[in-house]
Amino acid sequence: MSERPNALTVLLIEDNPGDANLVEHHLRRGSFPDVPDQVAITHVESLEAALAAVESSSFDLILLDLGLPECTGVQTLEEFLPEVPEVPVVVLTGLEDKETAVEAIRKGAQDYLPKDGLTTDVLLRSIRYAIERKKQEQALREQTQQLKFFNSVLRHDVGNGMEVIRRNAQLLERDTDGDAADRADTIRSWGNDIIDLTQKVRRMLDAVVDDDDLDLSPMRLRPVLEERIEQVRLMDPDATIDASVPEDVRVSADDMLDAVLGNLLTNAIEHTDKTDPEITVTVTDGEEMVTIDIADNGPGVPDEAKDRIFAWGETSHSSDGGFGLYFVRTMVESYGGRVDVRDNDPEGSVFRITLPAV
Repeated sequence: MSERPNALTVLLIEDNPGDANLVEHHLRRGSFPDVPDQVAITHVESLEAALAAVESSSFDLILLDLGLPECTGVQTLEEFLPEVPEVPVVVLTGLEDKETAVEAIRKGAQDYLPKDGLTTDVLLRSIRYAIERKKQEQALREQTQQLKFFNSVLRHDVGNGMEVIRRNAQLLERDTDGDAADRADTIRSWGNDIIDLTQKVRRMLDAVVDDDDLDLSPMRLRPVLEERIEQVRLMDPDATIDASVPEDVRVSADDMLDAVLGNLLTNAIEHTDKTDPEITVTVTDGEEMVTIDIADNGPGVPDEAKDRIFAWGETSHSSDGGFGLYFVRTMVESYGGRVDVRDNDPEGSVFRITLPAV
């Protein structure tokens, strides 16, 4: 978008002279904050003329009629938007069609205004909101590009470097003994932990910035849960873990599902206040969604904290220094599911995951 100190530059694309005059009247009557000379309007009557105008000039806002000679409806928007990706577009139409309005917003318009009953206040309010929303959209796009860059660094530079460290530690551990072998074992162990954490962060970034690229597939739930339950049993020999998992339940997920379930099971052990922790895992297979309940007999989660514990940086009920439950929520939502926590009866918590059934 152009930065014009003396005028808000508007391209009005409207083939009906009466409607164009009405819109211009509202624009010139209005008051635009921080714009001394009000508004500079360029009026064209066809899509062809509009494309020529945006090629030769820059605009702060575009008002687009959906009923032009060359095309009508959302098709007009589809033809025009790729030519002005950085400029907010407000759609004007004579149709009271809510479905068209929703589709126009989905295609990239910032707002949708029926011309019947249009007032100065309504038009100017829409323009202000459209400009502000477009700024926020661009800021979000820039942040997404930054996240993609950091993801690339994790995947290539950090990932490759940690793999070199891990392999050399394995060689040292094999070729030495005594204290030197112990140190090599420590390096290898920490290297594995950092590689695991890096993979989690990468998958989270993939889920946030590359939704369409997630490689989801049918995952058998029972073997994933059984393996994680056996690992958690080693954390506390006094813990009792009961699991009820149907044999052939499959959910839509990826190989990070193992880490998701592992975080919840590990939390149930780490945050208990009992000398004999009790964990119950129950899987319910529905037609569309599969429900996984992980219940414990620990101290529970206060009502005011039930939503907050899934936020970034919350450490009261998370492993990985506040990373664990944030990771769980991000991954579950990327699978098309949801996660929440509720009270167990008579004490403790139930972490519930719902995932799309396959």
